[in-house]
Amino acid sequence: MKVPCRWLTDYVDIDVSESAIDRLAERLTLAGIEVEGIERTGSIERIVVGRVTSTRPHPDADKLTLCSVNLGDRTVDVVCGAPNVAEAALVPIALDGALLPGGMRIEKRKVRGVLSDGMICSREELELEDHSEGIWLIDPELASVGDDLAELLEYDDHILDFKVASNRPDCASVYGVAREVAAVLALPLRPLEATIEESSSRAADRVKIVIEDPTDTPRYAARVFEGIRIGPAPLRIQHRLVKAGMRPLSNVVDATNYAMLELGQPLHPFDAEGIGETITIRRARGGETFRTLDSVDRTMSNETLVIADETSGIALAGVMGGERGEIAPTTTRVLLEVAAFRSYIVRQSSRSVGLRTEASQRFERGLDPEGVRLAADRAAYWIQTLTGCEVLEGMADAYPVPNVRRTIRLRPRRVGDLLGIEVASGRIVEILGRLEIETEETDGALVASVPPHRPDLEREVDLVEEVGRIYGYDRFPSTPAQMTLRVGRKDRIERGKDRIRDVLVAQGMCEVLTDGFDKPPWREGLGLPADDRVRVRNPMAATQEAMRLSLLPGLLGVVETNLNVGVEGGMVFELGRIFSRSKGERESLAGVLFGRTERPLSGKETTTLSIATGSIGNLFSALRLDDVETAQDQIPEHLHPGRGARFVREGRQIGLLGELAPALVNRLATPTTVLPFEFDLEALLAAFDDSAVFAPLPRYPASKRDLSLSAPIGLAENRIREALRTEPTLESVLLYDLYHGEQVGEGRKSLTYELSFRSDDGTLTDEQVTESIGRIESRLRELDVHVRAG
Repeated sequence: MKVPCRWLTDYVDIDVSESAIDRLAERLTLAGIEVEGIERTGSIERIVVGRVTSTRPHPDADKLTLCSVNLGDRTVDVVCGAPNVAEAALVPIALDGALLPGGMRIEKRKVRGVLSDGMICSREELELEDHSEGIWLIDPELASVGDDLAELLEYDDHILDFKVASNRPDCASVYGVAREVAAVLALPLRPLEATIEESSSRAADRVKIVIEDPTDTPRYAARVFEGIRIGPAPLRIQHRLVKAGMRPLSNVVDATNYAMLELGQPLHPFDAEGIGETITIRRARGGETFRTLDSVDRTMSNETLVIADETSGIALAGVMGGERGEIAPTTTRVLLEVAAFRSYIVRQSSRSVGLRTEASQRFERGLDPEGVRLAADRAAYWIQTLTGCEVLEGMADAYPVPNVRRTIRLRPRRVGDLLGIEVASGRIVEILGRLEIETEETDGALVASVPPHRPDLEREVDLVEEVGRIYGYDRFPSTPAQMTLRVGRKDRIERGKDRIRDVLVAQGMCEVLTDGFDKPPWREGLGLPADDRVRVRNPMAATQEAMRLSLLPGLLGVVETNLNVGVEGGMVFELGRIFSRSKGERESLAGVLFGRTERPLSGKETTTLSIATGSIGNLFSALRLDDVETAQDQIPEHLHPGRGARFVREGRQIGLLGELAPALVNRLATPTTVLPFEFDLEALLAAFDDSAVFAPLPRYPASKRDLSLSAPIGLAENRIREALRTEPTLESVLLYDLYHGEQVGEGRKSLTYELSFRSDDGTLTDEQVTESIGRIESRLRELDVHVRAG
């Protein structure tokens, strides 16, 4: 956004000297309104408006003309080479000693033997356009003989180039920048003049507005002008538009562009003679064509929003007008569009037709519908001022759902807490007032009323930021950082994951990472329900249409890939998240042992169910899970019948282990033993506690006894272990033999334990150990467990 500083002085009194502009740019940048660059327009001196009173051929050159030019107080003779010079023409003339924008000085000199007192200039030589065919013939209505061109065009200016943030559409306007300047420098801001002399005829009687979908178009308004006389705009306004990066066209178009740059609200004038009386804002019909102002026929889809009358489209909403309503030199009646379109629909329309304009970029940032009234009145003021036309009373205004002004509660103490400085409540009110944010004190807090031009202010913290940036971040005291170093610690779940990794890796397993998306071939084989998947709304690839229900499909894919490239086996596991519609997002542990174990010094050892069971048992031990039971009922179909088990703790299934069913193994390039396991991580770590408990080394030796027991085959081993553990002097229990067969009787099993007894008070005698074993035997008999003879 380019803002000429001389234009800013219309609204706020600032010093436009070079050093002052540099300081202003720095202050604005520190306040969050970033100035990317400062362009100096250059100076011109001794260039005035003159009238050519006579012309005659140069005596020694066919293409040169001798001109007498009246300057008001005197007449000078000038040699001119332009073909369009003519008597009575009003022209800019650089006199002896004049300075051109590029820094060139003009002096009296002889041209082919004839003395020239200066030079008649073109717009190109004055840097008002890139190329000129001849000298500048000034419209007699725009200047008078003797006028100083430097003052007429507001030369010697500085142009600030702002980087406008997407959430600050108010700063994409000259008046918006002036508002910021006034707030930062604590200067008064002059209001905009919008006084209009209206006729008795009503605009609403001349035009009817229909909005088909208020979601696309919150507000659409129109003003009507009659008795328009098309001509050029004043030179000062033209040059301000040039400095802001726009091309002057005519008084009506320049007036709307000028108002747009002032307020940031795009406007569009239509020749009212070329359009109907009913204006409808609607989506384009698929395949509908429309010719825009750049004479291009554009085919529109139903994503495009169009402005149409009773016959066809007259404009692409928020992007560009059409040829049918173009302002022409013969235009006498004008309909001015002032609208608020949703940012997404303008972006969508612009993209669908491949056209991006100054207006579309502004609409894409988002404009508040409440700003439509002021923009319409300001544009009407300029059109009437520049053309002397008749303005019809009021405006045709379709505003289905008026916006409600937002209020935010601000606690003064919160300002100090977030900024780290003390700001008095009165100072906060004063700063917010400079930003046109009205406040009212209620229950020890300030209730702030947010102005319509600030859609970015939504929360209390936004107001705190406003106070900070206007107060001045450069005024915050510099305080050395003070930190207390603390040793960080992971939470219990993350520590549990680390323990799992350590245990499994120590047993020769490798951790792998697969992506979080569904793998349909293996998911279907495992019997996972497709309708329970969490689908991705806009997948980047066909393989990413849903999130994974389990880690096993991805891990089986890893097994398949390894076997395909000749890897004969391995043991892998993964810790990751799984997703389902029924249970939400959860964390899981899964792994697969297949083919050779590939463990060092294990030769060609192949994976077996006992190896997998041992690895899981070691994991339970490391996580201090000594109450996990196994169950061989309700085994899922993807496991081999009779070669799988469920792990149950406190009545809840926490995981599965088993051999993959032959039907799934046969899918692999090299069929081999595949042993998958999967656990609910939350259930697995439910009892995990890695807090260390230190005990002194024992002072007295232990006494060990072997105990062979006969127990019912259906009795869980942990029930026997609990009965053993109730003896106070028993230190440890080791089950090292388990047998069931003919020698122990039908329905019985044999278990042999090594029991270790120890006391903190002294060495245990044989009699004391025997007494302890007797008490244990007594408790075991209650479970129908007996000591085996021999």
